[in-house]
Amino acid sequence: MTQESVPTPAAAPAPAGNVPSTVGGALRALRTARGWSLEDVSARIKFSPRQLQALEEERWEALPSGVSLRGLIRNYARLLGADGDVIAASLDGVAPPAAPGRPPVNGVHPRTGAGLSIEDERAPTSSWGWLIAILVVVAIAIAYAFWQGWLPQEWLSFQWLAHVITQ
Repeated sequence: MTQESVPTPAAAPAPAGNVPSTVGGALRALRTARGWSLEDVSARIKFSPRQLQALEEERWEALPSGVSLRGLIRNYARLLGADGDVIAASLDGVAPPAAPGRPPVNGVHPRTGAGLSIEDERAPTSSWGWLIAILVVVAIAIAYAFWQGWLPQEWLSFQWLAHVITQ
């Protein structure tokens, strides 16, 4: 029993007159030329098909903004064999810029009305919580070291400090 291989039609490049002039249209054309569905791409780059469809349709209000949007476009373009940096750079003037100085109102972005991404929800003071947690862990480790006898007991009294100051 012999198996004949059936040649699959190769995706021909689009003629110069049919090249999409939009970011989303270009990405859709590249995806369909490869014969991939939105679910195929979603499984490879870990963005939801809903986000990919919104990108192809250029519904910017349904997408994250700023760095997240550029990362989505770079990953999508690279997967499709295009230069992700060039396509992401073409967003200037097309996609609305992120509004870093405008605080959210009840979890809704004031410009678009869309829900905020995780990056936008993060408070700028969240690093204080980590700093306090690290200091608590260090204090516990030092106390444990004294309890186990790993550190000299003289360090608990401040006599060594007086000795250092008088010299």
